[in-house]
Amino acid sequence: MASPATPERDTREQLILAAERLFAERGIGEVSLREVGAAAGQRNTSAAQYHFGNKSALIEAIFDHRMRTINEQRLQHLAEMQVERPDDELRPLLEAFIVPLATTAAGPHGYYARFLAQFSADPHHSTAWDWDTATSLRLVWRGLRRHLSHLPEATARARLRMLEHLVVHTIADHERAGPHDTAESAQPWIAELVDAAEGLLTAPTTATS
Repeated sequence: MASPATPERDTREQLILAAERLFAERGIGEVSLREVGAAAGQRNTSAAQYHFGNKSALIEAIFDHRMRTINEQRLQHLAEMQVERPDDELRPLLEAFIVPLATTAAGPHGYYARFLAQFSADPHHSTAWDWDTATSLRLVWRGLRRHLSHLPEATARARLRMLEHLVVHTIADHERAGPHDTAESAQPWIAELVDAAEGLLTAPTTATS
């Protein structure tokens, strides 16, 4: 059962959504906590610092806010894989990775994919994805590494990094283009993105001397 809304909880959510939008539009390093407070409509522009302490904690709050739903959807995809499809298939694993993120971006308040794109490009911020709402992401990544185990370690890491860029930036482009897709209208481009991701990971390697 969801916790009842409180003024403090509402303020935190307003700050999270304002920060997500500003970080997505301008970059994480270009936005101050005071600007986040002002964008959230707070008279006290130190509100973001009061509620989160620092920018890193605010970034983690954005991830937690968005990834709760994404994590639940991914776990459902992974559970269905075990029942309906062999777990050694690559495509359902990629669907579990891509579809929940893409459908989140296709919904209202679409800034999360662009926030992710800015986060991944910022050398001052990183995460180990070790919190509870990243459980499904760790499971997907483990499965993808298993599928790439025949490749040299450096090649596998490069492929996964390329996969991350392909997925995040493609979804961010759709998010940026707006107006937001419906779940039904988003299906064709999401399927094409899964196709491209599968092609990336299964492409032959070119031997180098």
